[in-house]
Amino acid sequence: MKDLYQVLEQKKMEMELVRTEIEALRFVIPLLAEDADRIDHGLVSLGSQFRETGIASAKAWP
Repeated sequence: MKDLYQVLEQKKMEMELVRTEIEALRFVIPLLAEDADRIDHGLVSLGSQFRETGIASAKAWP
């Protein structure tokens, strides 16, 4: 049987990881929403957005 203190410490570490992930998502969500608004209002085409990130420069699928 596992030591209860080890289990507790493991759960604390897992909770901290989840908190860190939530913090990262809270940071990114407004940025993604802003990009979505720009696309919805026609300020940026989807193709130009990919060119800016370098995704469109990858070789096309045959």
